[in-house]
Amino acid sequence: MLLNNIPFEAGSLETMVERLFKTMNSIEDQWSEKVEPASQEQIHALEEIAGLKQYGRSIPFAYLLFLEEMGQNDNGLLEQEWDGGTEVNINKILEDYLYYIDGFDIDRKEYMLFATHWAESVLFLKLGEEENPPVYFNGKLFSGSFENYLFQMAFRKMERTQFLYQIELNTSPNGFCDILSKKQHIQWEKPMQLIEYLLEPYQLQKAWFSDEVHFFGISSEYIIRVDLDWALNIIISSDKDSVLQKMKKNLVHLFEGLVH
Repeated sequence: MLLNNIPFEAGSLETMVERLFKTMNSIEDQWSEKVEPASQEQIHALEEIAGLKQYGRSIPFAYLLFLEEMGQNDNGLLEQEWDGGTEVNINKILEDYLYYIDGFDIDRKEYMLFATHWAESVLFLKLGEEENPPVYFNGKLFSGSFENYLFQMAFRKMERTQFLYQIELNTSPNGFCDILSKKQHIQWEKPMQLIEYLLEPYQLQKAWFSDEVHFFGISSEYIIRVDLDWALNIIISSDKDSVLQKMKKNLVHLFEGLVH
């Protein structure tokens, strides 16, 4: 595929949905025609069950835009998380909201549920002053913002559907700690800074929705995604198997054989 045929445009939050539709329609023809909005009654019901007004909160603007355009059906975009069984349909969120908030002892003043999974993995928005809040999983940062998360999932849709070949390299959490300990001679404060430093020689175009947890890079022959939400996970996609094999060899050497 030609990577520049799929736009990932940055812009104001007000244009988030328009830009997302442009991206997804380039990946899958007429993708946006199949999304369904949540009703205003459902959105108000979510505000009530979340107790937002009680705590002087409101639905964050970025999430509200999502609900108003695709809260009933997002045409599979966010369901890709984990094994594809993630639930973001507003009916399911309303049904499960109190179960997860009470069962996980979540502070309702600080977090808002927006995605669930059959294995009881759940994603929350961190409430506050932000119109575009970060996403949290098990008390840890999962994505730098809700807008980031939407485009990160669009990127994952692209890597799954637009390339002939893909390889994945990863470590256990202990293996990633070993990598970090062996790179102390390099100046870095957060693990993603180290990852970006190590990838600099490859002259990748860094996507604007990269953050402390995820790096998304594009070259002329492949795309790369690095996830640090659990340990170190690297996914490379290309139409050329030879390109992937060369990158695999380079990365195994780069991380001193600790990725496999």
